[in-house]
Formats: sequence, C-alpha cells, structure tokens
Amino acid sequence: MSDIAVDYELLNDVAQKSGKLKDEVKQARESKQEYSVDEVGSRVAVAAIRKYYSTWKGSFKRSEEKLEKLKNLYDGVAKKWADFDFDLANKAAKQSAQIASDLWKARDEEWNAWHDAVEKAKKEHPDLDPKLLPKEPQKPGERPHEWTTDDGHGNKTTTTYEYGPDGEPTKVTTTMETKTGLKATDTTNYHGDGTYDSKSTDVFGNVTNTTGTSTKTETPEHKTTTDDFTSKTKDTEGNESTTTGTTTSVTDQKTGHRDTKTTYTTVGPDEDGNEQTVKGTTHSSVELNGHEVTTTIEVNEDGSGTKTVVTDGKTEEWTSDDAEGDTGWKPKKSDD
Repeated sequence: MSDIAVDYELLNDVAQKSGKLKDEVKQARESKQEYSVDEVGSRVAVAAIRKYYSTWKGSFKRSEEKLEKLKNLYDGVAKKWADFDFDLANKAAKQSAQIASDLWKARDEEWNAWHDAVEKAKKEHPDLDPKLLPKEPQKPGERPHEWTTDDGHGNKTTTTYEYGPDGEPTKVTTTMETKTGLKATDTTNYHGDGTYDSKSTDVFGNVTNTTGTSTKTETPEHKTTTDDFTSKTKDTEGNESTTTGTTTSVTDQKTGHRDTKTTYTTVGPDEDGNEQTVKGTTHSSVELNGHEVTTTIEVNEDGSGTKTVVTDGKTEEWTSDDAEGDTGWKPKKSDD
C-alpha cells in the first residue's frame, strides 16, 4: 500500500510540450518538399532533398502518432488528479465561506452586545467612571468577500462570497487555476428556503448542474447539516449521467472536529459507453489542527469496486472484487 504522489502540473506541462512537438513534426512533414535547381543551386541538391523527405516521411508520421499518444496519456492523468484536488479545494472553499460568515457574525454580535451593555450601564449609572467599563472588543470590520490562496508558483484558488440581509452566504463562486492552464469553476447559489443550486465546469470541460436542499440543526455541543442533492453531468461528447445522494456533516462546537458522510448513486455510461449504476460512500474526518482523512468507496453493479483514501493530501488506492462487502482490497495497479 504505497502512497501516490502525482505532480499533475509537471504532467500537464509535458503533455503541452508533446503536443507542440507533434505539431512541429507535422509541419516539417507537410512542408515544401519539391525544390527547383534555381532554388537550391544544383540537381544533386534537388535529388538529395527529395530522397530525404521520401526516406523520413514515414518516420515523421510515426513520430506524430507517438507524440499524440504521449500527449493524451499525460493530459489524461494530469487532469484526473487535478480534478480530484480541485473537487476537494472547492468543498473546502464552501466550508470556509460558512466558517468565515459564522465567525464574522459572532464578532459582530459580541461588539454590538458590548455597546448595548455600555449604553445601558451609562443610563442606569450616569456617574459611572469610564475606566470601570470592560474593554471594548475588536470591531469585526467589513464582512469577508474574497478568499484567495496562492502558492507563489502561479497556482491559485479564488473564492468570492455574496451575503443576504441575515449575513448568510447567498452565492459562493470558486475558480481554481494552475500555471499550465488547468482550470475549474463552481458557482453555488443558496436560497432562503434552504434550497440551493450550482453549476460547475471541471478541468475536462464537463458541466455539472446540481440542485439540493440543506437543513441545519444546532445545539451547544453539535452543529449538523444535511444536504439532499441531485446532480446532472454532461461531458464534452454529450454523454449524460445523474447522481443523487445525501451528505450529513456534524461539527463538534467545542473541539472543531467535523465528520462528513456522503452516500450517492450515479447512473450513466462507463468508459466504454455502456450504461451502469455505481453506488458510493465518502467519509471525511477533519480535526481542529487541519488533519484530514477522506475515504471513498465506489461499488459497481457486479460488486467490484475501488477504495480511495486521502490523508492530508496523500492518496492510496485499492481495488476489490467484493467492494460491496468492503473486503479483499488489493493495491490498485497502474494499468487497472
């Protein structure tokens, strides 16, 4: 069970360079191949140029095909892993929007409560010495409207927030982009009745539209959020799939520990275009110090499936013929 560490930026860069080199080889193969004596100076030179292109034309074509395959391989792997990372980043961005909103509201309520208490004390005790008043809490300032992370190497995630009169987020837009041009976007609108809708475009160009309903319950000990959702995805070739599921997230109000579990069913074409049904579960545990473990199990109709475990950014993958029973896991091979 070895960890998988993928530099998808490097793979994407290699894919782009392979594509550029393929175009250069193609240009050379399709360039002018017939020259006159006046252009090159002698019949010997004309014959040599003609022989060169006749000899190497097939090699050029084979080189183009190999470079195209190399480009597609690296491009596919890079986008697959970027898509996985971007999905986690998008979920984290939405959670940070809610956390930022809750924190701002708490500070704002604290500041207003202090002023209300001071004004009441002054009215009840006009001769009160100001030095006896408790220290004024820090004013919260402007509500946060943007969250940006930048690794200093051209890779950046930007999230913008819009809020309603009650201070709750009404719109969260996240854009994730790397220096080599991998990009994904997601915009989610939250409505006052607890419903929401979102539209996202992943690194492959697939577009997903989601609608759902979110309910919240809160006690001094725990805050629980339950989302029931339906997502419809259309890929770049027009194939469509539908995912329905439920996500339940429980946060310990005292420790900050959060457990999130999602169960879902996806109906749509597999890699060969055959209709299939995949059932999945995802469990994520986040500690106050940021330590996070996310486990995803997907089960195919025949009971086989995959397990993916992400621990603080490190990924491990397994396959099993009895994924439904959560047994028989073997490390996933590169050609699976």
